[in-house]
Amino acid sequence: MKRFILILIAFTTVLSANAEGKDSIAVKSKSRYPVIGMWKQNYMVTGFATNKPVSKYTSDIKFQLSVALRLWSIKERVDIFATYTQRSLWDIYQESCPFRENSYNPGFWVAWQTKENLRLLFGLEHESNGLNGDLSRSFNYATVACLYEPSPHWILGGRAWYGYYDSKTIRHYFRYRGIMQLWATFRTLDDRIAITALVNPTVTFTKYNVQVEASWRMAKRSDWIPCLFVQYNYGYGETMIDYNKRHSKIRIGISLMNNKLNLY
Repeated sequence: MKRFILILIAFTTVLSANAEGKDSIAVKSKSRYPVIGMWKQNYMVTGFATNKPVSKYTSDIKFQLSVALRLWSIKERVDIFATYTQRSLWDIYQESCPFRENSYNPGFWVAWQTKENLRLLFGLEHESNGLNGDLSRSFNYATVACLYEPSPHWILGGRAWYGYYDSKTIRHYFRYRGIMQLWATFRTLDDRIAITALVNPTVTFTKYNVQVEASWRMAKRSDWIPCLFVQYNYGYGETMIDYNKRHSKIRIGISLMNNKLNLY
């Protein structure tokens, strides 16, 4: 636990220094997107499996770093940008503190603000774990997403994807990862609290992957970025290496609240 606390402090310092205020990539400026901003949620959490005995083998650290670079804006309604997300599972409580897996996810996106409360996004993405041989996992796909804000409190989102994966190392990937996901986010008007529920059905609709998370900005100051963050995951596909193994984990840590875009 001491290791986690020290790493958490360093993580907070670095992310806070590089964040652009409290808004994410979808701030209102000449373009709706800053040149550099957050893309997905940025966080570091630690926790344990809820379906197995708690031990150093069922506990870990999970962190995600996600940024976007705006490349071009067209009439303040269409923006083209590049993104990069890295998600890591770290078995820090084991003897040699190995990383179980690092997932690398670059992308190229077009965002179209069709209405004040509606965004459409189109992207090309690559995701892989950077390993060789039988442990190698990679996925190249096109994706389309929609974000709708029916009120200041709610964001409703969905995305669908389809593409190519190496069937020699990933068998029946869509049976576990599916081809779509839907989510709903509730937030307070002062952006201090955000709660998201996400469901990801497999392609056969016989299994469902679920994620629930909550962020709470502990200070009332609007320029205070770090938030207390809790995340619960159930289902398949948290890591590419174990995409076909079911898991159930709860973790707690810190995040940089990303209420403006909320893409998952």
